[in-house]
Amino acid sequence: MPESRKQTIVPSFWADFYAETRIPAALHVDDFLYLTGHTGTLDDGTFPNDAKSQIRQTFLNIVTTLAKAGAGWSDVVRIDSYHVGLRAQSEALMTVAAEFLADPFPAWTAVGVTELFEPEAVVEISCTALVRRL
Repeated sequence: MPESRKQTIVPSFWADFYAETRIPAALHVDDFLYLTGHTGTLDDGTFPNDAKSQIRQTFLNIVTTLAKAGAGWSDVVRIDSYHVGLRAQSEALMTVAAEFLADPFPAWTAVGVTELFEPEAVVEISCTALVRRL
């Protein structure tokens, strides 16, 4: 069996975090791309004030990471999302998701949590995509 190869994916918006922690935005292993949890951080390091805007920015940040690996939302097969206030976000979450995802949606688990790593964040999303080896 051939040895698996791993490649880190670090878009520019993730570079400072990667330099500090060595945690990549994604890891490409064989035909899979595993994204680390992304939040709705804006380019200046701040967060939008409302949940819907944070959710949209999170999806946009994931677009950037997927693109860096030569992938897109249509390649995503699994989503795991973590929400501070999941029930209050559910309508906004599905509305924003529909802007990026098409039927059939990826398998998806959404979990309500009390806090996230970044205190201003109200959503964090990780996902797995099926892509060809780089």
